[in-house]
Amino acid sequence: MEEHIELIKELRKDRSAPVDSMGVRAIHNTSKDSYETLVALILSTRTKDSATYETIQVLRHHGLTPLNILKTPALTLTSLLAKVNHRNRKASYLREMSEMLMNNFGGRVPDQEWQLRKLKGVGEKSALLYLQTVTGKVTGIAVDAHLHSIANWLSWVETKRPHQTRKKLEQRLPRTLWGPINPLVVGFGQELAREKQKILHKCMLSTQAWMNQIKVEAGKRRDGS
Repeated sequence: MEEHIELIKELRKDRSAPVDSMGVRAIHNTSKDSYETLVALILSTRTKDSATYETIQVLRHHGLTPLNILKTPALTLTSLLAKVNHRNRKASYLREMSEMLMNNFGGRVPDQEWQLRKLKGVGEKSALLYLQTVTGKVTGIAVDAHLHSIANWLSWVETKRPHQTRKKLEQRLPRTLWGPINPLVVGFGQELAREKQKILHKCMLSTQAWMNQIKVEAGKRRDGS
C-alpha cells in the first residue's frame, strides 16, 4: 500500500487532473466563501468536476447566498443547475439546506461535523471534505465513490461500502494522509479513466527517472569502494 501511494504521488505531482483545477478545493480557493464551498460539495455528488465548477460560476452570477437561493423560484433554480446530475433533487437540497442555515445557524455554515450532517444533502463525505477544505480540520478520511473503488481495486481494502472503506483506511494510513488521500487518489482515478495516454507517459518518465537514480547510486558506491 505504501509503495502504491508513493507511486501515485509521483504520477500526481504535476496536479493536472480535473479535481486539481475544478474540484471543490479549487472552487473554495477562488472565493474562500464557506457557503459556496458547501453548495459545491452538494452539487459535486455523481457529477463531473467541470460541470460543478461551471455551475458554481452560473450561481455566483445569479447570486449565491442562502437568502437569494431561498428567494429563487424552484423552476429557475433547477434550470441554473442544468449541467449537474440529479438537478431536481439537488435544487431541493439547496433550498432546504439554505433554509436550515437561516433558521438554525444565522445564515452561517456550522463548523462541526454533527451539525453539518444535519443539513439536507450533506453526508459523511461532504461534511469531512468541508471541514478539511474550509477549516483545516481533519477528523477522518473522506471516502467517495472514486476512493472506495480504487482502494478496493488496488487491494488496499476489501469492502462493500464507502463507510467501511473509511474505517479500514483510517486503521492503515497515518493521520498525516487522512486529508491528502482523497484528492490524490481521485485525481489518479480521473486520469486513469479519461487520459490513459498521459498517465502512461508519466509512468514512463517516472521509470526513466528511477533508472537514472539507480545508476547514480551505483556510481557513488563504485567510486567509494
